[in-house]
Amino acid sequence: MKLAHRVRTTASPAQVWALLGTPTQWPRFDVFLTKVRGTDRPAAVGQHLVGISRWTKLGIPLDVLEVDPEQRLVMRIRTAPGITEELTFVLTPTTKGGTDIAVSMVVDGLFAGPVAPVLWLANGLNARVLAARTHSLARQARRTAKTVA
Repeated sequence: MKLAHRVRTTASPAQVWALLGTPTQWPRFDVFLTKVRGTDRPAAVGQHLVGISRWTKLGIPLDVLEVDPEQRLVMRIRTAPGITEELTFVLTPTTKGGTDIAVSMVVDGLFAGPVAPVLWLANGLNARVLAARTHSLARQARRTAKTVA
């Protein structure tokens, strides 16, 4: 089952990637994570990371499958026993200088059917938080540029 969300931000793909491409920054937009362990470097293919759940403090295995900086990030998330998500972020520059963020997920496993709508809603929330955070960062950068100029 593949489900998707699409959101837009005024931030450039580089500004979005500053959060999306850095695993330690994921808790800034993923409302379900409090921390990511396993690296302090940018996302790279083959990374095996652990996200710490905000509410249960349990570790969630996160594997980075694909990285195309400022364009695409694909991860495998073992959300719970019997549930695996493949989460794909695609960044597309807009003609007006912002970024379209497409987030799609494929859910697999014994409990995929009943859990898919909940994960779809959760990923939609995270996509909207990512868009809002990067919009704020872009606005702040524009203000700083005007002040300096």
